[in-house]
Amino acid sequence: MAQDIERQFQEKVCRKIYLKTEGIHRFRVFTPFSFEDGDNLGIILRRENSHWILTDEGHTFMHLSYDMDEHDLQRGTRARIISNVVSMYGVEERAGELVLKIEDDNFGDALYSFVQALLKITDVSYLSRERVRSTFMEDLRHFLGRCWRPDAR
Repeated sequence: MAQDIERQFQEKVCRKIYLKTEGIHRFRVFTPFSFEDGDNLGIILRRENSHWILTDEGHTFMHLSYDMDEHDLQRGTRARIISNVVSMYGVEERAGELVLKIEDDNFGDALYSFVQALLKITDVSYLSRERVRSTFMEDLRHFLGRCWRPDAR
């Protein structure tokens, strides 16, 4: 069973994906995808009742909280971005845990969607105040440099 799932993951997403058994009906999914700082995405495949799910077990939001207040993820633009991503990819958010139910044994398609969702959610880190401030200042300098020339008086 695990080899069939792993093969589906590799065919749909990437050959560098593999599974490591961590218990009965529980596997860690290793992918080449990572957060901006190089940490790997935390992805678990496990059986839940009569179906399989992919979950990050809260790892994505925990990782984001290293650089920003977790309350900032629950309001404003960040919350809207996260809500849109969750809706777009059919992911469920359970008190910080991101979960995707695998339909009709489409393991590869589910992993592809789940990885995309996790990566898009981590994009909210680009909205940190310091990053926005430095980008704004670069853009302002560039704009002023194009529009204002001291010799044009």
